[in-house]
Amino acid sequence: MLVVGSKAILLVADDIEDGKIREFKSLAEAGDYEVLDTIIQRRRPDPRYYLGLGKLGEVEEIIRSYEPDTVITYHQLNPVQYVNLGRRLRIRVMDRVWLILEIFERRAGSKEAKLQIELTRLRLEIPRVREFIRLAKLGEQIGFYGGGEYAIEAYYRHMVRRASHIRKELEKIRERRASLVMRRRDYGLPQVALTGYTSAGKTTLFNRLARENKYVDGKPFATLDTYSRLAYFNGVNAILTDTIGFIDDLPPLLIESFYATIAEVLNSDLVLFVIDMSDEYSEFHRKFTSSLRIFMDLGVPKGKILPVLNKVDAANDSYISNKVSLVKQEFNEYVVISAKLGIGIDDLRNTIRNRLERLGLVGKD
Repeated sequence: MLVVGSKAILLVADDIEDGKIREFKSLAEAGDYEVLDTIIQRRRPDPRYYLGLGKLGEVEEIIRSYEPDTVITYHQLNPVQYVNLGRRLRIRVMDRVWLILEIFERRAGSKEAKLQIELTRLRLEIPRVREFIRLAKLGEQIGFYGGGEYAIEAYYRHMVRRASHIRKELEKIRERRASLVMRRRDYGLPQVALTGYTSAGKTTLFNRLARENKYVDGKPFATLDTYSRLAYFNGVNAILTDTIGFIDDLPPLLIESFYATIAEVLNSDLVLFVIDMSDEYSEFHRKFTSSLRIFMDLGVPKGKILPVLNKVDAANDSYISNKVSLVKQEFNEYVVISAKLGIGIDDLRNTIRNRLERLGLVGKD
């Protein structure tokens, strides 16, 4: 359920980078939460309450003072932590994974994306309901899912059946999409995918290359559904696909769930890896290395990745060479552009054409 315009307190247990904490706050704001405070405990999450009891007491004081609607944890909560934290704080509890799902839910356009969000919610909620059933059998008052043990068990069975049905529906949709990809290949059209860290300017670049006018808002996960158009690269036609952006510290469940919807990246002949050059060097480094890990998890070989260093118009000149050096440690070829101003776009088109030629996907003039 979306709670629009809520006030939230963010909880972080672990010694994580400041950039990740800023990104966490940006995600909450993208989900329409007003962030009242961020509470950080620089040690590993407590297995029972996420935070230690001392820090939890501080959180209770802040809740009494600020009266937030929700607390949001950076790390994914296990069922025990979720139940204990909710019972202790007596307000709505969610984690960053659930927050991302709320953002996804708001922006999903296709049937596939909506079904995948529902399935992921069920996969997260089923273990929690099992924990409620366990507590109910012990005679404890749950305080959630009112109606007693029988009602909770009936709800649990309904969720399991619904999850099974959604999996079958998604399989049909993905079979149809795979068939579409095969038809495109039969026409001899190379497949080019746009991807990279969220908010790197992928959709702006897509609009520039495909001469489209997709909505751009600069917020995380502005693109959720994949979107394909015919694009022209200096004499070569190809299918260009805009895809969902990456983000740091995603649990395997979300990678499995939502990056399954970008099979276009795995099936594409060339991957344009869009990187935000306007970030401070530490942020650039974090997002670059995180994206490389996700490419590895997805099984995308480096040989078909072309780094596209975007927003050069907004970059701090003194750090550009350091950022380029970092990219050159991993890739032999890259292109520097500004999708917004059109800087370097002709060079990018030529580079894409040349890469497709070297891959033997188009004939040379």
